[in-house]
Amino acid sequence: MSLDDQLICNRATYLIEKIFKELEVVGQIVAGKTEEWSPDFIDFVDNKRFTTSWLQLADNSRIHLFERYDIVNRNLKSHYCYRFIASNGQEIFRADNSEHHDVRTSPHHIHDFRFGSEKIKEFYKQDSSNPDITEFFAHLRGERR
Repeated sequence: MSLDDQLICNRATYLIEKIFKELEVVGQIVAGKTEEWSPDFIDFVDNKRFTTSWLQLADNSRIHLFERYDIVNRNLKSHYCYRFIASNGQEIFRADNSEHHDVRTSPHHIHDFRFGSEKIKEFYKQDSSNPDITEFFAHLRGERR
């Protein structure tokens, strides 16, 4: 296994461990049906990305996690988008690191839809080589405002 592949596998392992530790995932939604979710490391490495289908949580809300990887000077750089949808289908949060918003934590930011209109907020504790997915999960649980 190459160093690039190992870096991607390490990142995917971190994400999977955090997903199962922090959330109660009941399955993935495929063609409108909930099925067991089984991560595909070969897909992660071959496509240099970590992506989930919609993962359904115990309260019928769902998340979608996406990271695309570049290897720069033997270091992993992640481009990410994490989405949270309420059980009624309304988008609640979306966190990403695309460079189009002027916030102190730029390019890391959160789109917050909780109060009817979109509000762009700072997304702390992020690093392009190792975004902290647990910070996104803290937002889901209402521990961050």
